[in-house]
Amino acid sequence: MLFENYLDKETLVQMYTASRKKWTKYGGYNMNNMLTRLVECRRSVFKPIFVEITNKEWLYMLKEETRNSLMIEGIFVDEDELDRALNTNYKSASEVVNYFKTARFFYNLAFEYSKTQEKLLTVALVRTCHRMLFDGLIQNESRLGNFRYGPIKITGAKIKPPEYDIADWVKLWIRYVEYAYQKHPVHEATARTHVLFESIHPFEDGNGRIGRILTNTILIYYGYLNIVVKGMDDSERMEYIKALESAEKGIRKLFRESVNDQTPEKIDAMFSTEDTKPLARMIAYSLIEAFDREICSANRDKLVKVDEFANQIGKSTDAVRKMIERKQLIAIKPEGRWLVYPQLLSDCTIE
Repeated sequence: MLFENYLDKETLVQMYTASRKKWTKYGGYNMNNMLTRLVECRRSVFKPIFVEITNKEWLYMLKEETRNSLMIEGIFVDEDELDRALNTNYKSASEVVNYFKTARFFYNLAFEYSKTQEKLLTVALVRTCHRMLFDGLIQNESRLGNFRYGPIKITGAKIKPPEYDIADWVKLWIRYVEYAYQKHPVHEATARTHVLFESIHPFEDGNGRIGRILTNTILIYYGYLNIVVKGMDDSERMEYIKALESAEKGIRKLFRESVNDQTPEKIDAMFSTEDTKPLARMIAYSLIEAFDREICSANRDKLVKVDEFANQIGKSTDAVRKMIERKQLIAIKPEGRWLVYPQLLSDCTIE
């Protein structure tokens, strides 16, 4: 329900008071329930404007993701090179250009498949991601798109990936993706499926990049947005790595057993929400940030300043800023000043 000009202040105050009761009723202070609602309400607001995302906004999201995803792996991203990646006629291969073009291809594909609800994930698609990411970068082209064979060690990780039957483990991962997104809130499902893929570690190299692209591909397929896992500085990279290490705790013994003995249900039971919490929270807040940016970009003419919104609902500017801090409002901060999209999220209808 938008705050149109014809609504008087008394009506707005009543709406605000009612919304506070709804927030309290909905799960109290259960963080998982609250995060689920914060994400899903934004998704319901965003759905009608999804097709209206401009090319400029889409490219901005891709640029930010490319920059952060590569810098997580210590690869410096040159701004000029990133700009060249925007040119579809630019043929030279580089880690930056390949990431950008692969992500763009996969996300467009996910959007098309989301409209028909055909099954998107296949072993061939996973292989294609590796082939596109490293096309022109690997001297031995026979490695492109091929799963590894034999033992591999993930630097800094305590989990030992499977040595053989990699294609079968990837097939099981695909089945688990379908299971997890039916059973869990999006941020929890994403955390579990992402860490499972990274733990399988199906390729000799590039698993981090491939995992993040596939994660965003899945999110778009299910009607969400691609997220940016921040990695611009050491603290951001370490937060992500530690979140992965925590999330993997429950499945560290998984690969000691035969893949033929595993099911999505058995894998899911190994995970602990306490272990996955850091990664799930990171994903939830990344989704919130992505939705806020796109909703506000598509509705610039409806955005209001903090003091104006505070006056509309009969609250102080500090109270409104606290609501923004708690993500109870859709807002962006261009040029250092908050602008609010005037819809109380607790009034939204979640499908």
